[in-house]
Amino acid sequence: MNMSTPATAGHDDPAAGDVTVRPRRIRQISLGAAAVILAINVYAGLTLSGTTSNGGKLFPADRWAVIGVGVLFTGLTLLPWRLRVQADVERVRVRNLLGDVTVPWQVVERVRFDRKAVWASLDLVNGDVVPLLSVQVIDHADAVAAVRRLRTLLAAARAMDADGAGSVAPPAEGGPAVEGAAPAAGDRSTSS
Repeated sequence: MNMSTPATAGHDDPAAGDVTVRPRRIRQISLGAAAVILAINVYAGLTLSGTTSNGGKLFPADRWAVIGVGVLFTGLTLLPWRLRVQADVERVRVRNLLGDVTVPWQVVERVRFDRKAVWASLDLVNGDVVPLLSVQVIDHADAVAAVRRLRTLLAAARAMDADGAGSVAPPAEGGPAVEGAAPAAGDRSTSS
């Protein structure tokens, strides 16, 4: 059972071993920025009148266009609300700005959060790196706690594999190590 709420960086359920992490501060910042962008564009659209600098007349459609651009930029500003990491003892699901990736713990070498890094990442055994945009340095102690919980799940998954209880098979030779990811440029496997 997952007990995470949108207002926090993430909670875990020790009984189930689940972890959900959402960025906290970047979501607050994006919400404030979205409100300002929308307010400015709505005000500009409603008060737009007169002529252009080269003598052209402004029409009501121009007003709606300015408001529409504001709505578009507001939507883009709210993209950080999409960020999330969900993990259990079998896999970690990462939702970044433009894509989702599911990685079995068997292909994760380590959970990394370097001192000068802006966000954490997963280093995979094939050399790939999966950024965890929802675990950001701006969240300070919440980000460190999230990395510790993810490392605990990685250790639990390795312990399960050592006991033979793991149920996720490693990826096929030449295939992508991550669900939803394309093979690397050098991985050109053909089916026979």
